[in-house]
Amino acid sequence: MSENEIVVADHGSFLAVIERLASNPDVDVSKIEKFLDMQERIVDKNAKQAFNAAMCRAQSQMPVIPEDKTNQQTNSKYSAYETVLKHAKPIYTKEGFSVMFYEDTAAREGDVRIYADVMHCEGHTEKRWVDVPLDIAGIKGNQNKTGTHAKGSSISYGRNYLIRMIFNIGTGDDDNGNAAGSKFITAEQYNELHAMMTDNGLSEQVQKDFLKWAKAESIETILAGHFAKVKAGLQAKINKKAADDAKNNS
Repeated sequence: MSENEIVVADHGSFLAVIERLASNPDVDVSKIEKFLDMQERIVDKNAKQAFNAAMCRAQSQMPVIPEDKTNQQTNSKYSAYETVLKHAKPIYTKEGFSVMFYEDTAAREGDVRIYADVMHCEGHTEKRWVDVPLDIAGIKGNQNKTGTHAKGSSISYGRNYLIRMIFNIGTGDDDNGNAAGSKFITAEQYNELHAMMTDNGLSEQVQKDFLKWAKAESIETILAGHFAKVKAGLQAKINKKAADDAKNNS
């Protein structure tokens, strides 16, 4: 029986084949392990393809969210998190997505790190995060919130930012003036850099070293003004890797 014959799409059928192989004393155990690994890679690849296809569909349906709130300190309009969720959640859940938020310690003291696990019903999950300064002071630097309220405000801002970034949601407002401090790259630019990193086989260590060079904790936190330089630097790394691979294979 060839590898292609036992790698099947139906998980139940595959397990039945493995059971038959395992019961045969003449079958090498290492071959069974090889087939299991191969099937796992195929399942993971299919799940990622389903994730990407669903993301394209979800993003194509996202409306421009109305700016329904006013920041009294900066006199600027922005879209409340509840408003963004009201318009976006029915679309992304229909396409099989769910988003789980949680927090962790940020790299810089005084910030809070907000994580989002973007999960798809076919099994693939991707993680996004952003560091947000605690929203404890007003525009003039005077403290205007308790610690609890400041943290809640920053978490809400982080969720808003991440949802808009993940699903490339336009609101006509990139920063409500309270928390971001600096404007980061757009969701579209994030997707472009992320694809360049993952689709060209850059190792995790190379990606970490590159982000360090870009002076960013993650792709999400690359400043908008640095995008062109960062993209050019990333392309140079990809070109070097391709040249090195070609040389090693020659």
